[in-house]
Amino acid sequence: MLGKVNFGFADLLNALAGPEGEDVSHRIFWGLRFPRMMAALLAGGALAVSGLALQTVFRNPLCGPFVLGISSGASLGVALALLAGMGFGHLGVLGAASAGALSVTVVIMFIASRFSQSSVLLIAGLLFGYFIDALVSVIIAGAQTESLAVYVAWGFGSFGRLTLDAVWLFVVSVVVGLALVVGSVRYLNAARIGDDFATGLGINVKLARKCVLLGASILAGASTAFCGPVAFIGIAVPHLAYMLFGTTNHRILIPGCLCCGSLFALVAGLFPVSIPLNAILSVVGVPVILYVILRGPKGRGA
Repeated sequence: MLGKVNFGFADLLNALAGPEGEDVSHRIFWGLRFPRMMAALLAGGALAVSGLALQTVFRNPLCGPFVLGISSGASLGVALALLAGMGFGHLGVLGAASAGALSVTVVIMFIASRFSQSSVLLIAGLLFGYFIDALVSVIIAGAQTESLAVYVAWGFGSFGRLTLDAVWLFVVSVVVGLALVVGSVRYLNAARIGDDFATGLGINVKLARKCVLLGASILAGASTAFCGPVAFIGIAVPHLAYMLFGTTNHRILIPGCLCCGSLFALVAGLFPVSIPLNAILSVVGVPVILYVILRGPKGRGA
């Protein structure tokens, strides 16, 4: 109901009757505000659950799709789809973003199996970010002007680019990713102690781990494809959920992250479009991350 053009509760009910109306309230609601609302709800919840899953699997509180370079991998897939002509339409962009995110996840899994120190993952994510940015720069150098303008606008991150006809595709992608993560909730609860403990409970650790990381990649890839690179939700919101619900039970944390992430994104979406989305998210995300670092198990020296 709020925006440059405000309309009352009666206008909202009239708009909810269906998208076929021709008055202003119908066009504003179905053409602008409903897709923007759905983008915030889906992306916020998806990135929060993705970050929770990654932090649990790798047992590192600073892991997240943006920090580990998974969002950068999705960005590379989108760059190939938009600039190099390797994919067309919403389905092509979504597939390219998910493939890019999954590729980086596989490499991160390999690194995690070779090194016991979880800090190595953060360094690897930083390196992946720089490497992928370099590849994108090479692709940009040979891109056409029209495609380049679309990609640059996408790169700022926004909830306002999702169209009404693509909402269903975003919903299906998030449902698939959530199903993979929720289906491995027993593994997530046991993984906080260790994979050996999970194996002792009769859990197929390798299969569950793959399902969780695949689900996290789909969630991060879909959000990046439709909303651009959105920072801090994936790393900050899981810690907010920990503090709010006071539990490590993922049967509570997963729906808690969904709610917190969606609410966080909706509040950020209330700000004017002229303010960059990632700037708004950084105002809340940075203090949360600093708090997590300072309250580490070894105090300020952690």
